[in-house]
Amino acid sequence: MGDPKTIFLSYPPASSIWHLPMGIAFLASILERRGHRVVQHYGHIDGVEHVLRRQGGSQVDQALRIVRDPSASVLQRHDARTLFEDVSAAVPTSAEVFAVERNNVRYDSRTCKGRISELRTVLRLRDEHVFHDYFAEVELERIRAAAPDVVGISVSDERQLVAGCVLASLVREAMPGIRLLIGGNYWARTMTAYHDPEFVPLFDHWDAIVYAEGFEPMVALAEGADPGSVPGVVWRDGDTVRVNPRTTAPVDYETLPTPVFDRGIRQWSPDFVPPLYSMSNCPMRCRFCSIAAGSDTFLHKPRVMSERRVAEHIAALGTDRVDFVDEYLTVPRQLKIGRELARIGHRATWQCYLTAGDQLLNPDTCHRLAEAGCRAVQLGLESLDPDVLRQEAKPWNHPANYGRILRNLSEAGIQVHVFIIVGVPGEQINRSLRWLSFLEEYGEHILTIKSGRYRLTRQAPDEGLAGLGRLSGLHVTGTDDQLLNLNRDQFRYTTDGLSRKRVEAIRDLLEEACRRHWAYQVTSTIPWWINRGRYTLPQLRDAAEVLGAHRPPEPSISDGHLKRGLAKVGTALHEELALRVPLGTYEDARDVSARLRAEDELAPAAPAAGAS
Repeated sequence: MGDPKTIFLSYPPASSIWHLPMGIAFLASILERRGHRVVQHYGHIDGVEHVLRRQGGSQVDQALRIVRDPSASVLQRHDARTLFEDVSAAVPTSAEVFAVERNNVRYDSRTCKGRISELRTVLRLRDEHVFHDYFAEVELERIRAAAPDVVGISVSDERQLVAGCVLASLVREAMPGIRLLIGGNYWARTMTAYHDPEFVPLFDHWDAIVYAEGFEPMVALAEGADPGSVPGVVWRDGDTVRVNPRTTAPVDYETLPTPVFDRGIRQWSPDFVPPLYSMSNCPMRCRFCSIAAGSDTFLHKPRVMSERRVAEHIAALGTDRVDFVDEYLTVPRQLKIGRELARIGHRATWQCYLTAGDQLLNPDTCHRLAEAGCRAVQLGLESLDPDVLRQEAKPWNHPANYGRILRNLSEAGIQVHVFIIVGVPGEQINRSLRWLSFLEEYGEHILTIKSGRYRLTRQAPDEGLAGLGRLSGLHVTGTDDQLLNLNRDQFRYTTDGLSRKRVEAIRDLLEEACRRHWAYQVTSTIPWWINRGRYTLPQLRDAAEVLGAHRPPEPSISDGHLKRGLAKVGTALHEELALRVPLGTYEDARDVSARLRAEDELAPAAPAAGAS
């Protein structure tokens, strides 16, 4: 191991200010166990606050106190939220879009759209970056004060790419003698970029990239190993970029020490709610997904931490609420975690990702989940079309059972977030339109809704098939020169009358459905389960009524977007179903949606799986 090192780990903006980073927290614990001194810095929170304070002054400080005050009222939280939105909108940015809004921190470079050459240009003009002054005045000084031997910068979110690279360039210029490493899940999904000659000069700004799991590579590099000898590393060899294969002996998750979080910078929440993952990657292989691409066992059997070890980590962290970030935390595992927590006498609740499997048709199962500690789940419903679900390798989802599942979870006191995808190849617009009626019928059992359009995500099974010309209904177009984008959006639809504009149209109507949902205003004001987990569903309903009575309603989508959406969906209905209906208002579209679903129920069909 050699002499102990001082290692500075940075998580740069922009990312969710309501959440803490998981990867560097586990990495910090591993490095500390080996005797190294680790300093963490959460710039994704600190940097956003710095920019807001510079623009908004003392009123921002008061709003920050409110979001961290457990006794603040929902009206105070609403006013703090709108203040952040107004202040961020006034931040002068010539080269990018920056906004703090509802449940999100937006960052979008106007000049860096995924081309490597664009990133290099941004680094040459780095003083125009919205976080440049924060890095130069605050984070560089923190790094100097730590006097590190190694600096690691984690880029897990695509929004962090530009900021992470700007920070790296500043550190390299100010402290050329330290070892500078870049890591994070982002780099596992841009593998083709490393073979482009344009990428070589980027190594002027850092020494190596860890593209796979960082537990072993970061330790080896921090302790002085040559990058060429370390699995899971990208490095420069003269004028060539080398990509080392992943390790053949992935870390056993049972051996991971309890993660260490920097308690000096607090998430936007009244209490400490840490993330935790207990599994290396998802056991499912949904064809549109590559979230776990950074895992050394991606698309293979995951490594699983025992439920006893999970409970021990929760107790050691001293927390009573946990944000599980496993892509899928099964019902049996949750029940066992609850039993292990009870065994050691530590009570905790959590939120997690779960599939909409038919086991949730049993109300007792949902109540047992709640008794174990589950208080919120994120369900990937995705589609109401069984054929589309089978195509995308989600055959366990049965849309006929969605309503009962949502009701069972809600009645057990479990908050439900649902994901919906529109624009899956082969899914006609009229099939997606049915969501409007579904959300109206079952919306009382849903707390939050995320609708998004289909993306050809890098490293996902669908992206591989599309590259081979074997993805039915979709054709990759043009030259793939935006290699730093996590989505390969250069494609066109080839069947079912689908087009990008029609998909955007139905997406707009779904967005309007979300805005009309009973909880939209309250969940915008109390963002993420990190905060909402402090309230029961009845309390959130009461808060929604208070907001509705005392604050302006949330805005609808623009008239222009609504009119375009209605027109294009109307044309699609005529072409797909020979159905001529005037869609002049959102209500017209919702009524057609209800009519189509009613016709589905009358049509003869095989019994839904799991139905009784």
